[in-house]
Amino acid sequence: MGYAALGAIGFIIGTIFSLYAAVPALRFVLQWVRADYHNQFAQAIVKLSNPVLVPLRRVVPSFRRYDTASLVMVYGVLLLKFLIFKLLPLGGVSGFGYVVNPASWNWAQLLAFTFIDVVYLLFNVFIFSLIIKAILSWIPNSHGNPIQGVLDSVTAPIMRPLRGLIPPIGGFDLSVMVAIIGLYALRMFIVGSLIALLGA
Repeated sequence: MGYAALGAIGFIIGTIFSLYAAVPALRFVLQWVRADYHNQFAQAIVKLSNPVLVPLRRVVPSFRRYDTASLVMVYGVLLLKFLIFKLLPLGGVSGFGYVVNPASWNWAQLLAFTFIDVVYLLFNVFIFSLIIKAILSWIPNSHGNPIQGVLDSVTAPIMRPLRGLIPPIGGFDLSVMVAIIGLYALRMFIVGSLIALLGA
């Protein structure tokens, strides 16, 4: 099989694992912000994650009101993604904002870089929620959309204090843009610091 074909297969595998890891990541955030689980989109997240999460909760208890098992599931899915690329000649895979090659990692790096990818993914839950929320705000009659309700819940802890600090200017709400830029910068700082600290 040619290098191009292996690269294409690797891209598909990496994308599937990253997307599925986003499901329990979003579920963790939804519980943290106490979103409405009767929402249709929230119910879809629950159904997608339950096959792995329900058995996992039997061995991983919650910590206070935090769904620890969801985070363990995120870590496990991303670890499996990197492990596949470490053991099979599939080339690079997307990880914490870069195309990385797990085949060159030792086992300690595999565990450490998976943790960094979890942090990166959690930041992306908020960043993409803000971006999608901004796009939906330009679409008429989008407020009845189930996704809109979930996005409102996820972004509320960020937007509530910002809207008090940044009033609309000329009818434009700049607080969303400020939040996105701020989260991008914070993600760069934290992920970069973790790579420097845990990477070798």
